[in-house]
Amino acid sequence: MRVGVQNAQGRALTDEIAWAAVNGYTLFDLHVAAPDAPTERGDWRAVAAQLQDNGLAVICRAADYLPVESPSPIVRQAALDELRRTLDVAQVVGAPLCTFPFKGWPHAWPDAAGYEAYNQLLQILVRHGAERGVQVALENGLHSKHEPKYLREIFKRAPQAELALDVGRLNVGAARSLVRDYLFAFADRLRHVRLSDNDGSADQRLPFGAPAAGGIDLVHTLHELKAFGYSGDFSLVLGADRRWVQGCRELVEAGWAQSGRPKIDH
Repeated sequence: MRVGVQNAQGRALTDEIAWAAVNGYTLFDLHVAAPDAPTERGDWRAVAAQLQDNGLAVICRAADYLPVESPSPIVRQAALDELRRTLDVAQVVGAPLCTFPFKGWPHAWPDAAGYEAYNQLLQILVRHGAERGVQVALENGLHSKHEPKYLREIFKRAPQAELALDVGRLNVGAARSLVRDYLFAFADRLRHVRLSDNDGSADQRLPFGAPAAGGIDLVHTLHELKAFGYSGDFSLVLGADRRWVQGCRELVEAGWAQSGRPKIDH
């Protein structure tokens, strides 16, 4: 188990990589997004060299703003093209995994049309990634309460696609964290977990314990993940001062070491 860190928006990517290395991280979660790390950035080979020189493994996360859910076919095609370019970046920097978020489909569409659209999207991305040695994972979005129903059908049609969990998003707009619901449905597909806290009203990406109320129970979440057999890596996705990031890393490592529930037979 490794605890990695994602580059924060508005901070120079090379500085973020250097900070991660100096502070003892071995995993870097590269958010390929403007303004600091857009796909059109011209020095990805230099970024790859910096990661390698600093002993950092890397995974990639596609930009959240790509409008794969647009009702416009032209806009959706442009979003797909950008996702393919993100997979190209992942290949260059040596990332074995790239994730992008589930964003639903136009309200006017019947569910069957949405399922087919994601089937086609994932088939293209999985094939594009396989040609580059990069696995593709779909990540939960901001409407997690209703998503398991949709994701079950999508994954039936795209058996090669994997799942990434953003735990913070699973707390937004829900009476309780939905981590357990997703684990029951998709534990066998889970490839990566991203962590942050919020008060349930928005994806605030706060340090653990910062919300006055409604925040996630980090230790319980880690126990649930281990109980369902997860033994992979974590990324901290925080907009806070880097001193708080270090504190959160210590909490995750301590919480994981303390968790020891037996694996659930599901």
